[in-house]
Amino acid sequence: MCSSHSFQQWQADALHALLSRDHKLVLLIRDARKPVRKGFTEKLRTFNWDQLVFKLCNRYFFRHRSRQRVDMSGEVSGIPELSCNVETKGFSEYFSRQDIDQIRSYDLDFIIRFGFNILRGEILNAAKHGIWSYHHDDEQKYRGGPAGLWEIYYGDPVNGVILQRLTEKLDAGIILKKGWFKTVDHSYSANLDQLLLESAAWIAQAATAISLGLPVNTEPSATRANVFKVPGNLKCLWFLVILFRNKIRFHYRELFLSEKWNIAIISRPVHEVISLGDFMASKPVWMKEAPTGSYYADPFGFSAGGKDFAVFEHFSYAKGKATIATAEIKNVGILPGISDAIVTPDHQSYPYTFEDKGEIYCTPESFTAKKIALYSLNKDIPEFVLQKLLLDGIEAVDPTLFFFNGYWWLFFTLKRQSNTELHAWYSEELWSEFRSHLNNPVKTDVRSSRPAGTPFQYQGALYRPAQDCSTTYGARVVINKVVRLTPSEFEEIPVKVISPFMDSPYTKGLHTLSGWGTFTLIDSKRFTFSFASFRSQFSKKYRHLVKRNNG
Repeated sequence: MCSSHSFQQWQADALHALLSRDHKLVLLIRDARKPVRKGFTEKLRTFNWDQLVFKLCNRYFFRHRSRQRVDMSGEVSGIPELSCNVETKGFSEYFSRQDIDQIRSYDLDFIIRFGFNILRGEILNAAKHGIWSYHHDDEQKYRGGPAGLWEIYYGDPVNGVILQRLTEKLDAGIILKKGWFKTVDHSYSANLDQLLLESAAWIAQAATAISLGLPVNTEPSATRANVFKVPGNLKCLWFLVILFRNKIRFHYRELFLSEKWNIAIISRPVHEVISLGDFMASKPVWMKEAPTGSYYADPFGFSAGGKDFAVFEHFSYAKGKATIATAEIKNVGILPGISDAIVTPDHQSYPYTFEDKGEIYCTPESFTAKKIALYSLNKDIPEFVLQKLLLDGIEAVDPTLFFFNGYWWLFFTLKRQSNTELHAWYSEELWSEFRSHLNNPVKTDVRSSRPAGTPFQYQGALYRPAQDCSTTYGARVVINKVVRLTPSEFEEIPVKVISPFMDSPYTKGLHTLSGWGTFTLIDSKRFTFSFASFRSQFSKKYRHLVKRNNG
């Protein structure tokens, strides 16, 4: 459904994603109505003056890249077109019986609504799987619109998006896909662009799921949320004040608040996070802090020569990158002396370890090199040695490799949406080629997507630690129970939250929970000032400002 061959950028992206998966466009349902031209006097008389500030801002101040127009004439050339008039009743639009019968004659799988307004009546059932439409908010909190605005206004840290099959109730359709993004509270344009552009491929994902015969939700949302409208002038002015305050806070935090992570050991196996009710009563033993201008994070474990070791990220603000280091673990905790475990010229972090057939392996993050590499442990040193590339040409973040239900699974996020979109790859053998899950990304949720440590099994169920980055990067760890995991399906549910230990010096975040044998490794952060970080951030902002002015 559209009004012309000109689409908004996010809509064009959605159609391109659909076509890239070998789905076909069969019919264009065009809005036959012509824009009503009003005289100057009529415009003044009918103009909604209470929305003047928002309309001016939306036209001159907010720059939405996602809504720029794209000519799709080439892509839709040769596709049959049906021009339809609708009958308007209140805010609703109804298609005629003749148009509905013509649309049904094409035997459509589904209809995408990129035109018209609030649709009701028989048109909702004119295709096998109905009419699909986005609502770029969480329908349980915000119905109506404008999309992505009220989350900033009310300080909501996350912004929901749904792809729904329309029903008679506004923004309460049958949800085909739902996700959550971190609210970009200092820029309305950036927040809206994120919502529209990053969810554009969901139509292709939902179509793929149907073509694979996967189960489809049939129950409409039971939302009772209020219906929001365009803010009036006073509310819009206050919204601008909120944006200005948030922008000052955003830049202040980037320049003056540096993360200082440290790692600790808990003398309990990782599965007890599920089985032991008072796991959080355990007393972590913290490692001696890294020198000024650096930190330790992302700890994992391994054993060699009868000793236990922690392997972790050692990040330097001055160098702007991290290396992988090790330290021995004893009953008293993690010993202060560290040594290199993996030496490369690239940034490396998140040295995820696992054991297979008596050998110990590591898959560190190396997104700057656009690869995921598999290392094996030389137990005599101990040091990790490169064995093979698992994936090349991909900016993978926090790669996590484990065996479950007959497959080796490789989970990670991509740098572009590193805290939000979870991707899965799989292989029958560790040394065989890995293939993409048939419906990547398998999850979009800033609250529980990004890997945060070692997946583990307890009482036959698989549990996956993930980061909650909704309020700050690495705010806490969410333990997800994996309900379904196949090459074409994925579903998990959150069952427990692990927050920072409040009786420690590190109370501002926790983003790794990994197990090795009888102990669990964690990391947590506090905020401090680092001149090296300040200099790096200031330089980035200056270069960005110069580039924007020259552009």
